[in-house]
Amino acid sequence: MAVLQKGNSIYPFWGENVNLITGLDPLGLQVTSEATYATMLPGISNLTNRLRYYGFYCWLLDFYFKKEKQGNQTEQYRFIRRAELLIAILMQKERKGITQITGSDFASNLINNATSNTFDLASGADKDNGNEKTYWKYPSGAFGQYYFGALQALSLAVRYENDEGDIIFNITQPHPKQKVSGKQLANAFDEGLTDEIRTLFYNCIKKGKLSQNNISELIDYFAIDKVNPESTEWKLYVEMLLDKDYPSKEIEEEFTFHRRNTITSLLSTAEQNNQEYNWYVYLDDCYEQKFENQENTNVGWYCYQLNEYWQFACGLIFFGALQHLETLHTEEYLPKFISDFSKLINKENKTTTLENYITNIDETEIDLLKQIERNNTPQKNAKIGFDLLFKLYDNNREQLPQLKEYLSRNGIIREGNMADGLFAITNHLQNDLKDFISFFIHKNIIYRHQMVALRKMGNRTQATNKFIIEEQMIRLIDIFPARWTSPRMNALRNLLFDLQVINDEGNITELHTKIVYQ
Repeated sequence: MAVLQKGNSIYPFWGENVNLITGLDPLGLQVTSEATYATMLPGISNLTNRLRYYGFYCWLLDFYFKKEKQGNQTEQYRFIRRAELLIAILMQKERKGITQITGSDFASNLINNATSNTFDLASGADKDNGNEKTYWKYPSGAFGQYYFGALQALSLAVRYENDEGDIIFNITQPHPKQKVSGKQLANAFDEGLTDEIRTLFYNCIKKGKLSQNNISELIDYFAIDKVNPESTEWKLYVEMLLDKDYPSKEIEEEFTFHRRNTITSLLSTAEQNNQEYNWYVYLDDCYEQKFENQENTNVGWYCYQLNEYWQFACGLIFFGALQHLETLHTEEYLPKFISDFSKLINKENKTTTLENYITNIDETEIDLLKQIERNNTPQKNAKIGFDLLFKLYDNNREQLPQLKEYLSRNGIIREGNMADGLFAITNHLQNDLKDFISFFIHKNIIYRHQMVALRKMGNRTQATNKFIIEEQMIRLIDIFPARWTSPRMNALRNLLFDLQVINDEGNITELHTKIVYQ
C-alpha cells in the first residue's frame, strides 16, 4: 500500500504528489462571518488600511491621463507600480513607524542596502521587462490587487477595455446622486500639491529614479498616514465613508447605510466609555441586544458575533481532537478514537440528557472563553468548546427563526451558518449527553473537515487536511488552533486614525463630533 509522508509517497503509485499546506478555516464555518462583515463595511477591507491611499490612487489615475495622453495597460501598470514604490520609500525613510504601507519591506531593504544617492524605481517596480525581483508580484501592484476593489465598491474607480483590448483603470466623474466621485477626490488631493512637486513626482516616475535629496521635499505632500482636518480632502473622505454603502445605486429602496451606521455607533459607544475607542465593546453590545434594538446594522453585527462564537466553539472542539490525536503518537481506529475522546470530555458528568446539561451551565460566553489557557488538556479545550456551543444555543434559541430570515433576506446566509448549526441541536435535546458529543465530533468535526478539505483541494494538488483517514484509521498531520476572523474593524480603526478622529492613545478626539453629529 502506498504510504503518504509529508505529502509525498514513499511507495510508488500512479498519481501526482499532494502538497499539504496550512490552510485557513478548516471547518468552513467562517464564511458567514466574512459575508456579514463584507455587507456591514463595504468599500473597506482588511488589506486597505490607510485612508489617504484612496485619494492618492484617484489622483494618480487622473494624473496619468493628464500626462500620458495615449497609453496602454503595460504603461499604466508601470506608472502605478513605480508610484507605489516611490511612496513606500518615502514612508520608510521619513515615517518608518507607520504600518500597512504597500511594499514597505522591499523599500526598507533598498534603504538599508543603498550604495548610491539614487533609488532605481524601474528596477524595483517594472515587471514588464521580465524582472521578478520587484516590490510586488501582482501585475497592477497593490492598487490592482487590494485597493481597486474598495475604490470600485465606493464608485471611485472603474476598469474597462480600450480599443486595443487592454484593461485600463480610470476614475469616476461627478454624479448628482453620489456624494464623492473619483474625480472630486483626485482634485482634493491635487489641491495640496504645487506645480514644482507635480513636476518632480512625474520626472521620478518617468525616469524611474528617485534621488535621496528629494525625499524630504516629497514626503510633505505624499505622506500617506494623516489627513489635514482643515482640507477639502478630509471632508470628502468623511462624506465618502458616510455615503450610502454602494454609491452607484440609484433606486432608493435598495439604499443601505451599514458602513455609516457602524462608524457612528462605534464613536457613540466610545463616548459612553470614557472616549476609549474599542470595537469589541460595540460588538458585545450588539450581541447582548440581539433583536431588541431593531436597527438593522446592529442586528447584522449581532449575527456576526454569534457566528464567530459558533465557529470558534467548533474550532476549539476540533483543536482538542487534534491535540488528543497527537498524544496517541500513532494512528487510531476512528470509532474508538471518537468514543474514547468523548468519554474524556464527559468524564466529570453522570449520565444526563443534553437538555438537562444545557440548563445547568452557569457560565456566560465570556466566562467560558476566559477558561482557555495555553496548558489546557485536549479534553478541557473540547469541553469548553461544547459548553460554549450549548450556551450559545440556550441564549439564542428563541432568535434562531429570526436569524435565519435575516441572513436570507440580506444575502449573507452561507452553508455552515450558526442558525442551522445551533437549530440542529434541538433534535438531540432528549439524547444522552455523551451520545451527542460523539455524534457531533463525528459529523460536525471529523466528517466536516474532510468535506471542506476536499472542496478546497478541488482539482489541485494542494491539500489542507489536518488528519488522514485510511481504512477507518485516523492519523494526525497537523495541529490547528481555534481562530477568530478579522471583521475589517482594525482597518476601519486605521482609517479613523488617519482622519485624526482617534489619537495615539486610542481615544476619540473632538473631530468625532463632525461625524456623529453632522
